[in-house]
Amino acid sequence: MNDAAKDYTIFLDQEDGYLHVTVGGKRVTSDIALAYWREIIDKCEANNCPRILLDHDFEEMISMQEMLQVIGPVADLLKGRLLAFYDRFGNYEIPEAGKVILRSKGIKMQIFHHLDEAIKWLLAN
Repeated sequence: MNDAAKDYTIFLDQEDGYLHVTVGGKRVTSDIALAYWREIIDKCEANNCPRILLDHDFEEMISMQEMLQVIGPVADLLKGRLLAFYDRFGNYEIPEAGKVILRSKGIKMQIFHHLDEAIKWLLAN
């Protein structure tokens, strides 16, 4: 386990039709993002889950520069999966930029301001 793994908490719950991930901590960095995405994809591969609900609970969002560093590897990990993103702190500017990049790489992703809407979208797609 790398040092980044000590800087976040993650709960992975296999729901009926999707993986509900709650990940949080003080601040997201590129190392933390890659570490938690690897955990998520490992769980998905073990449970054959194509749909992910990311319930983001970090006080501070990743910087734009760091997001640009990790978006390629994250896109590779997400190939063939759907992603619904919800942020508990209402940080959506950088995730919106990430969504544009992920979609350009063929990843179906949507950002939600309400958790129940994210679940409905995942189950409908």
